[in-house]
Amino acid sequence: MSLADTSVKRPTFITCLVIVMIALGWASMQRMGVDLFPDVTFPVVTVTTAYPGAGPAEIESLVTKPLEDELSTLSGIKRVSSINQEGVSLVIAEFALETDVKFAESQVRDRSSAAKKFFPKDALDPVIRRVDPADQPIVALALEGEIPPGELYDLANENIKPKIEQINRVGQVEIVGGRKREILVELDRRKLKARELSVTGIAARLAASGENVPAGKINEGPKETIFRSLGQFKSMADIEQTLVSFYGSEVPTTLKDVGEIKDSLKDEKSKAYINGKSALFINAFKQSGANTVAVADAIMARVKQFNVELAKQPGKPQLSVYRDTSKFIRANITDVKESIIIGVILAVVVVFLFLASGRSTIITGLALPNSLIGAFVLMAAFGFTINIMTLLALSLSVGLLVDDAIVVRENIFRHIEMGKNPVRAALEGTAEVRLAVIATTLTICAVFGPVAFLQGVVGQFFKSFGLTIVFAMLISLFDALTIAPMLSAYFAGHIDKARTGIWGATVGRMLDGFARFQDWLENYYGRLLEFGVRRPLIVLIVSGLIWVVSLISIRWVPKTFLPPQESGEFSVSLNLPPGASLNEMNRVALEVDQVIRKNPEVTMSALTVGGRNEEANVADYFVQLVGSKERKFTTTQMKDRLREQLKPYVSANPVVKDYDAVGGGQRPFN
Repeated sequence: MSLADTSVKRPTFITCLVIVMIALGWASMQRMGVDLFPDVTFPVVTVTTAYPGAGPAEIESLVTKPLEDELSTLSGIKRVSSINQEGVSLVIAEFALETDVKFAESQVRDRSSAAKKFFPKDALDPVIRRVDPADQPIVALALEGEIPPGELYDLANENIKPKIEQINRVGQVEIVGGRKREILVELDRRKLKARELSVTGIAARLAASGENVPAGKINEGPKETIFRSLGQFKSMADIEQTLVSFYGSEVPTTLKDVGEIKDSLKDEKSKAYINGKSALFINAFKQSGANTVAVADAIMARVKQFNVELAKQPGKPQLSVYRDTSKFIRANITDVKESIIIGVILAVVVVFLFLASGRSTIITGLALPNSLIGAFVLMAAFGFTINIMTLLALSLSVGLLVDDAIVVRENIFRHIEMGKNPVRAALEGTAEVRLAVIATTLTICAVFGPVAFLQGVVGQFFKSFGLTIVFAMLISLFDALTIAPMLSAYFAGHIDKARTGIWGATVGRMLDGFARFQDWLENYYGRLLEFGVRRPLIVLIVSGLIWVVSLISIRWVPKTFLPPQESGEFSVSLNLPPGASLNEMNRVALEVDQVIRKNPEVTMSALTVGGRNEEANVADYFVQLVGSKERKFTTTQMKDRLREQLKPYVSANPVVKDYDAVGGGQRPFN
């Protein structure tokens, strides 16, 4: 018994099956992650090792060379490159595309640990990271307030950061800028010499005195007593009274006797500004595979709670969101959803105009929600997310999903016109076109299915695109062979072409007018077809010219991986020659910041002076423009305009580019 026979003879079973499929599809859609692009992985792992105070030559020979020797023998390695800067070594290991990036990261971590024994003692531990497009902050916050820098940093580090980390699916929270509090001990060289003391000796004594040390335990009958010496400093007075030596083996010498203790701040490694005002940035990252929109919404809600609490504190610190990546996801998904809804409405209208039957339109139109929602079951099973590519596939398939149902419904309609009862017409009509419907669906699957198996980075983007279309088409085939025959048998009813009353005077006239237009179109097409048959040479020449012109026009079509985005934001980076101090970089960066903010189209600029690896000679800006309707220039035009304005600062090597928190710069060539 075929699917069509089963659907007609067992309508209750098919109805229950459809309800279950729609329920599963809806539940799958609600649980799927929401992101801008599919989960794409690049088999690239970076090893960053800081060696403060060392020059590029020492970095290369003492740090980079041992790492390269270890990594170059890894299985699947494609290329090992390195960048040696003052105080920092960056080694980039690129693996073959088919390599599992998690396994590659584990291998790199093991080999880096093996190379560590060749490093100088002052070199810090290597930091291993895999390059991930999703490894960027989904929400960037700015903390401002009229309070001392140390208190502002403590507020961010001890109050705000832990609470954001507690939010579900938040992976990491980092603080950029600000100065951490530290206790500074300034020793008097003359007093040290008079007491025959060394700086290293005092530092060692101070480190040993400021610890709580376990001293053992004693068992006394049923009780166990644990002892520990409490040496942890609780105040500056405790530090001042630290015993560092006995002068002449008799007179005790405290730290206060040989130096001065100050409540100070750590040396600045970076500076942060929001619209020219000093601030502190807090970047929140999501966990891998988490729903970006849901995590961003949770962070926004927590920010509102913070501002209510912060308003009661001295200095009235304020926490604001200066970048939210989820808004682009929302905007893109909203646009695609609108396209899908408009496409569904237009498809139903076109079907209604051509079939001229409300019941036939309902039967055919049900293929759209059934197929679109049912496809989410298979998408969730394959681990896809709701993103631009999957929604684009669904919007593209809207016009294809009704084809099978139309063919089946039209043939059943023809059998009903022949005088057969609806049940018999459904069985025989579906049987006649069954193979044609299956062939049509499999042809479309044969076109889009191979797209899912493209190799390289492009293949990772288009895998979900191709398979989503295949999923939707398979569900539509199931709909055409089961639901459409069942509804045609029990819902289609008899054929009544008479249109009376208000319906006939309104919709009926419109359908009659469209029928006359369709008849004219058929006649015109017949004459055009007759001309083509009688003048085959002319048709071939015209077709050949169109083909040649199409090939030639490809030359002027821009070729890029992704078209320019009208996002209303971009970034600017500065890079002074090596050796420039943080203060000099800060001076130049603030001048450039004023140039950027003089443009009326700029609504906000966030400046970070200093790099992630403590490079003092770099600076980065995040520039946000006003709404597209409030400015005359596009984002691309604004970037070109700003490049002209920054030409006087050629010594700082200004680069205007698309914003990329990962660090690749979003440039077409590197």
